Amino acid sequence: MRAASRIPLALAVLLVTPPAEAGGDPLLAVEQTVAYERAGAVRLTIDFAELLVLDEPASTIIVGNSAIAAASLTDDRTLILTGRTAGATNLIVLDAEGEEIANLVLEVVAAGNHLITVHQGQSRRTFACARRCEPVLSVGDDAELFSATASQINTRSGFTDTGQAGQ
Repeated sequence: MRAASRIPLALAVLLVTPPAEAGGDPLLAVEQTVAYERAGAVRLTIDFAELLVLDEPASTIIVGNSAIAAASLTDDRTLILTGRTAGATNLIVLDAEGEEIANLVLEVVAAGNHLITVHQGQSRRTFACARRCEPVLSVGDDAELFSATASQINTRSGFTDTGQAGQ
């Protein structure tokens, strides 16, 4: 079993800086991008859970795009993060007073991170290939294929969520 990841308070403070607004200082945006890259994203694998231990007690968690990753509190300092589909989103953690204590980038990849893109005419489709290739959602893919894949992922997620509810 893997040891739980720890988020130092310095990382949480570093990531609290809001992104530059449109028309803002481009240098500030570059500095923030470098800060995110230095701090690193929490990397998750599709269908795998990861424990994240916080330095401060949390009361509320917010996932930017719950289709990409899921998060739940097991106690006030332990989060379970699960990758749902390839992509990136963010996780905001608030304390009991509603103050932000962490703002993290969650990066979800396929096991082995073997993504391929297939072009057929003007149509494009993306697959995660390990032992076999599975379709994944990628912005810019053919709209009809994207919708069909999204529908299948949502149906699959519904089965998974139903299974967890029965525990």
